[in-house]
Amino acid sequence: MKKLLLIINPHAGRGAMSGKIIPCVSTMQQAGYDVTIYITQGAQDATHVVRERAAEFDRIVCAGGDGTLNETVTGMMQSPVRPPLGYLPAGTTNDFAFSLGIPRTPVDAAAVSVGETLQALDIGQFNERYFNYIAAFGVFTEVSYATPQQSKNVFGRAAYIMEGVKALTNIKEHHIRISSAEMTLEDDFIFGMVSNSVSVGGFKALTPDGVALDDGLYEVLLVYPVENPMELQWLVNDLLTRNTESNRFVYFRTAHISFSAQEEVPWTLDGEFGGATRQAEIINHSRAVTFATGTVQSPEENSPNTSE
Repeated sequence: MKKLLLIINPHAGRGAMSGKIIPCVSTMQQAGYDVTIYITQGAQDATHVVRERAAEFDRIVCAGGDGTLNETVTGMMQSPVRPPLGYLPAGTTNDFAFSLGIPRTPVDAAAVSVGETLQALDIGQFNERYFNYIAAFGVFTEVSYATPQQSKNVFGRAAYIMEGVKALTNIKEHHIRISSAEMTLEDDFIFGMVSNSVSVGGFKALTPDGVALDDGLYEVLLVYPVENPMELQWLVNDLLTRNTESNRFVYFRTAHISFSAQEEVPWTLDGEFGGATRQAEIINHSRAVTFATGTVQSPEENSPNTSE
């Protein structure tokens, strides 16, 4: 019988998996898997167990939010053996699951996690760390990891919005030199994002129809400072209307990019604090981890999860 390791973060998404594990495990068993359950005990625990035990299993499935998935993928990247990876989204926004067309309902996601629709996807490296779909700095990036877990549990995505409004009162500029094969520039920026997702923060990416998760390229967005509330509104309008010709930001694709700042810049990786650094090198590891995927649906049919 095939062996499956199910890693569960019991605290993700207001305890979204509570009471739903048994039907998920049953679905996995019906697919021919002998299921071993591992409950994470704290930060980086998923990384450790995957790195040490990946070779024992034919498939690994993690249940949790984007942070749990990040830890699991990091363990995979550190392991010499990388079995296919399934994902049961149980966080607040579940951006990556949305990109993969994974259903919101846990038992349906479990069926996808043991299915034979597999796709090798790009994984990012940020200095010595890894990320699944986004590395970012600047305004709003602290919102995801600075928002108290209790607020996330009570208010869902509204908790992020409330923290985001606070961030608007303290927009900090970062003077950074950016280098890639496509371009080199040096300027002040209030936000920067290197991503590989059709949805970021629960909202559609700038060019979602052009995002491929396995093409070896990342989408880079760099936002210039705004001088007043009116300019901020114009910037928001350009982003919402996906005006890629706007002079308020820079947008391009690359496989390898470096950032050099005059002072330490805090970064977020997949919604978790990624550290503060003056030098950041981001590399796309093309098709590095194989995921079990669903059928990508329209945003109306499969909007990012806010209720689990």
